[in-house]
Amino acid sequence: MFEISKTFEFSSAHSVHSQRLNPEWAGNSYPKCRRLPGHGHNYRLKVFLSSDKLDESQMVTDFGHLKWLKEFIDDCFDHKLILGMDDPAFHFLLERLGLTNGNSFIIPHGKAKSTIVDEHFRIETKEISEISLKDLNRFNFITFNSYSPNEISPITDFYQRLIDGIAFFKGSPTSENLARFFFKFVSENVKPLGVKCSRVKIYETPTSCASYFEE
Repeated sequence: MFEISKTFEFSSAHSVHSQRLNPEWAGNSYPKCRRLPGHGHNYRLKVFLSSDKLDESQMVTDFGHLKWLKEFIDDCFDHKLILGMDDPAFHFLLERLGLTNGNSFIIPHGKAKSTIVDEHFRIETKEISEISLKDLNRFNFITFNSYSPNEISPITDFYQRLIDGIAFFKGSPTSENLARFFFKFVSENVKPLGVKCSRVKIYETPTSCASYFEE
């Protein structure tokens, strides 16, 4: 079996609503990672690809074949605030920010380009001004770019900064869940290359890492 790896770097913030601490081990019971508006990390994502044979170039695959993943990370994860859609306060937060209308998530005073990772870990892109909360919660991931306001005002300036800076994640955005997400996401999208994603590592800091693989 041959295995290669490639590392990607991005800076993001997350709010880990699921965090709980055991004071006997942690020395305190105050979970700082739950805070809003979140806290940031300089992440390093390491993706491993494997194959039991080499291709016509005598490689597992060319590293250039992962250009799409770098572009996805740069557009969708870098400089974003990642919020978990299973956060008990998620809908309350959207409502308070003026991002809901009844049972819909809305782009206030404009529209935006969305990048979606659907329930099958495939990528969709579409321009939206409104989407049902039911559909929103069905996705594994969704983020927004290129907010286009109906008019220029201090309100639309606020929403441009907000909309272009948030990403919604299915589950609590822990490093463990992010590692599993990227494993399944990469696994689905490298199938045409004839290789497998064998494991994923993600570093929050130089000394703190989470991994995911499947037997």
